[in-house]
Parts: sequence; structure tokens; C-alpha cells
Amino acid sequence: MGEQGFAAQERTTVLERMGREHFDILIIGGGITGAGIALDAADRGLKTALVEMQDFAAGTSSRSTKLVHGGLRYLKQFEVKMVAEVGKERAIVFENGPHVTIPERMLLPFHKGGTFNAFTTSIGLLVYDFLAGVKRSERRRMLDIQATLEREPLLKREGLKGSGSYVEYRTDDARLTIEVMKEAVARGALAVNYAKADSLLYDDGRISGARVTDRVTGKPYEIRASLVINAAGPWVDTLREMDRSKEGKMLRLTKGVHLVFDAKRFPLKQAVYFDTPDGRMVFAIPRDGKTYAGTTDTVYEGDTAHPRMTAEDRAYVLQAINGMFPDMKLGVQDVESSWAGVRPLIYEDGKSPSEISRKDEIWESRSGLITIAGGKLTGYRKMSELVVDRAVRELGRLHGQSFRACRTRHIPISGGSVGGS
Repeated sequence: MGEQGFAAQERTTVLERMGREHFDILIIGGGITGAGIALDAADRGLKTALVEMQDFAAGTSSRSTKLVHGGLRYLKQFEVKMVAEVGKERAIVFENGPHVTIPERMLLPFHKGGTFNAFTTSIGLLVYDFLAGVKRSERRRMLDIQATLEREPLLKREGLKGSGSYVEYRTDDARLTIEVMKEAVARGALAVNYAKADSLLYDDGRISGARVTDRVTGKPYEIRASLVINAAGPWVDTLREMDRSKEGKMLRLTKGVHLVFDAKRFPLKQAVYFDTPDGRMVFAIPRDGKTYAGTTDTVYEGDTAHPRMTAEDRAYVLQAINGMFPDMKLGVQDVESSWAGVRPLIYEDGKSPSEISRKDEIWESRSGLITIAGGKLTGYRKMSELVVDRAVRELGRLHGQSFRACRTRHIPISGGSVGGS
């Protein structure tokens, strides 16, 4: 169909086509996960449709720390397998989208009495380099006090013992999502935003599509598909309620808040990843004349579409910043703006709140609704591969269809055919 099908002027034409034709899969959710699934499915030859009730990436996928993480913090929980997987996926995201993914050195300072010391930081980063397959030029470097302060003079000097330097990958999360979606459309997927799935369709108890309302015109459409993929992020349980299959595992939303300062007021030279007195990790990142810092991690039960920073959120981040950069003495009046996002984490009945999982999981309901929940921005490609693998198996079982294997490991996203490293 070509990329012209992704233009705003084409929305109605695309929706009309969605209402007329039958698809192999209908994806509900246009964040990074839905976009990744659409790209993988379209490339394998599945007839693919995707609807998003807001703008593409309007939810969690535009409200992150703007980093394609290597998963360093998972070492603290001894999540060795996750570090290895996330690290390798980060390299693939960079290779396929170097125009929206930029390597950037991160400083991990350690102080007397803090979570880290020279030994644990050195060993931790060494193990991280090995597990994540970090390229030679980006491997960890250990810095003494003087070298650390040369990199970032604003750091707290009292009790400073040195730092570790490692590489994270900076990105524009919303643009990354859009470029993946554009590539999916270029390979034949149909994707429409501001199209809300109001109810699900069934044939003899098996899910067969969704009734979708164009939120621009108010016109309803019935979109039919052999399989329906629930990739709605924080809203996956809403769809599971429609499907009457919300049981066992379910979402527990937590909120993450970032504060933005003008670089003249918070003139950070170097991105810093540091621990707080309560054991959380916080980023402070200079970018385009601003410095932003976050994030919080609090249980959230408010408006999923419009999470807001609270005074408590702001106080927590300010306290963390002033603890690591005491000369700044930043106050409420210095906060230029903020953003807040919700993380769709997985909670299982009978488990304690501390056992909430940050991993991604795939569930299939009795009606056949396939739900992908949890996960991270960095792991979107692998998550998508697992979902489409499952869809392909199911289409084979239902209709005897066969499709090619996943190729997204080597597919540049839109605009990414310029080579990574």
C-alpha cells in the first residue's frame, strides 16, 4: 500500500479499507510494542491492521527516560539472563535505527556509605560488558576522584570515591515508535490513530475482530481478523475485561515522573546515573539546552491517559538531585516542566506487591485474544518476535497458513538504512 497510507489525509480511506477486508491479525495499541508487532507481522507476509485510540506513542512510549537501556540495573537483582537479552537487543535497536539512537557515556559515581563502591562497580560493569556484548569502544572505564570531577564538577564531593563510566543509548522514544510504524506501513500494514476499539467481535465464542470508532468523525467500523493482538500497554486489562478474561495475572500500574530544568540553572556536563538514600536509581541527563532528571516509581491508580506529576513526586526528585548535586540548591521555582508516564507491570493474585514483574509476558484467553503485557522499550523487537511467532503458529493451526521466519533483527526501521557502527 506504500507510505502514503500513513498520511493524515488517508485515514478515512484506510479505515474504510479496514472495514471491508479480512485480516490475519488486528493489533490494538499503537505504542512501540504494537508498532514492532505490525512491522514483524507485515514483513512475514501476514495481512496486518493496527488501531490506536490516541496518537501513536501517546501513552507510555512517549513518556520514558528517553534511553534505550542496556539493563544495567537488573544486575542488582541478579537478573543475569535479562541483562544479556536486553543488552543484545539494545545493539540491534541501534544498528537498525542509528538516526534515532545515539551512544552516550553515563557516569555512575560512588560515595562512602552508598550502594556502590569501587569493587562492586568495577565488577558489575565488567560483568555487564560481557553479558550485554558491549563493543570494545563502549566498555566500562573506572575513574578516580579527580577524573570523575573533571567529567562532572557538580557532583557531591563529600565522600566521593570515584566512578564508573559506561555507555547508554539516548533516543527519542516517540520518534522511534513512529519510525517503526512507518516501516510497518511501508511493508504493507494498515495503521490508523484516533481509532478506538469500543467492543470486541466474536464468532461462536472465538474472537474475530473489533468494533472501532473513528474518534475524528464518530463513524463506527467493524474490523475482522483471524487473530486479535492486545498490545494496549496500560490499557491491556481494559480489553481483557471486554473479553471477560481478566483473571490470574493482571496489570499493576506504577508512575514515573521526570523534571526538566534550564541548563543555565542546572548546567550538567555529563549524564549521571546515581543511587538515592532509599535505594532507587535516578538519571540526570543534559540534552538540547535543558537538563532532565527522574524517575519516580509509585503505585498509580488515576487517569491512565493523563498521568500528572504531584507535589510529592516533585519533592522526591528534587531531594534526589540536591543530594547528589548539593551546590545546585534546586527548588520548585526552577522546574520548567515535567512529564509523567505509567509502567504496565504484571501482578499475580496471591503474590506480594514486591513481586510485581517488570518482564514481558504473553497470555492467550479462551476466546483466542492474545495479550502482550509488561516489557521495556529496549526489548520491543524481541517481544514482537515472540508474539508474531505465536500468531503464526495459531494461524497454521486454524487455517493451515504458513509464513516466513522473523527477519527484524536485520531490518532497518524507516530512515535507518545508514548503518549503525
